[in-house]
Amino acid sequence: MVWDRATPFVIDLNVAAEDIDGLGHANNAVYVSWLERCAWRHSQFLGLDLTEYRRLDRAMAVVRHEID
Repeated sequence: MVWDRATPFVIDLNVAAEDIDGLGHANNAVYVSWLERCAWRHSQFLGLDLTEYRRLDRAMAVVRHEID
C-alpha cells in the first residue's frame, strides 16, 4: 500500500457483523467511531492518555469530518 506519509500510524480493526449496513458497507457512524478509536490510540502512542489530557486541562475533539 502506498501512503501519503513516510510512517503512518496504523491500527488493526475487526469489523463485526453489526458494523455492516443493509447494503454490505461499513455504517458511517461506525466508521467515525473507528476514527475516534484510532485517534485515541495514536494519542496513547505519543504518551497522551486520558490522565495526561486531564493534567494538561486539554482534550481533542472532532472539529469537522467528511467521508467520501
